[in-house]
Amino acid sequence: MIDDNLIYDLGAHKGEDTGFYLKKGFKVVAIEAVPEFCTTLGQQFSQQVATGQLKILNLAVAKTPGNIDFYVNTEHSVWGTANLEWVKRNQMLGAASVQQITVKAERLADIMRDHGIPRYCKIDIEGNDFDALSSLENISEPPRFVSIESEKKNWNDLVREFELLRSLGYSKYKIVDQSLVSLQEPPQPATEGCFQAHRFEQGSSGLFGNELPGRWMDMFEALEVYKGIFRGYALAGDAGIFQGRKSLFRMLGGLQAALVRAAGRKDYRFPDFPPAGWYDTHAAR
Repeated sequence: MIDDNLIYDLGAHKGEDTGFYLKKGFKVVAIEAVPEFCTTLGQQFSQQVATGQLKILNLAVAKTPGNIDFYVNTEHSVWGTANLEWVKRNQMLGAASVQQITVKAERLADIMRDHGIPRYCKIDIEGNDFDALSSLENISEPPRFVSIESEKKNWNDLVREFELLRSLGYSKYKIVDQSLVSLQEPPQPATEGCFQAHRFEQGSSGLFGNELPGRWMDMFEALEVYKGIFRGYALAGDAGIFQGRKSLFRMLGGLQAALVRAAGRKDYRFPDFPPAGWYDTHAAR
């Protein structure tokens, strides 16, 4: 049974999203692979840990349980990953310094059996989001809302994500450009938890569930939106024609995003050619 007062923060990092969920009155299960970040979370939210509002699990999430290698990125800490392909991507983008550690891994479905099925599950684990999501095929009732960082280079992999979401019972989708999350404002009155004024920092996941801006789309509408995102990535993404942090196209994309934020807009003037960046797919049942 779903606990509508529970949220999972999968890839909690240093609590950028956990803090928002707690402020809104939700119980939170924060899952983080890096022990140092778990310590930080425990210190930052010690009161919520003491009251039981927050549980911190020092775990990675993988296809199969057991000990796995995890690569802590010492230059860009949010890029820690258990996915070797993402380690190579990070090296290409100039964040090559990694520290290899061994961490315990569990399947997301098993974690939910132990700690409850949440209303919303945020999944952001740098390259292994699909593996986490796929284990939910083995639980009786998935969360009402989930979000993942979607594929932006391989179209077949993107379609596979949407087919998995559909098989889990998700039928409505929103695509969120994470470079614009700092423009989001919690609605009042609240439609998720209680209202709390909050300023979202860059790198956080932002609003969720019924409070997300924009309209819900079906799978085919969402895939049409992703065609534009793929065009941007083909030009200036990780392996694009004009790849690299200092490429002209990537800098122009970043400039477009900065101008949009400065103007207080919530969309791009040229939506068919959005900048290459971090896009989340939110899904609702």
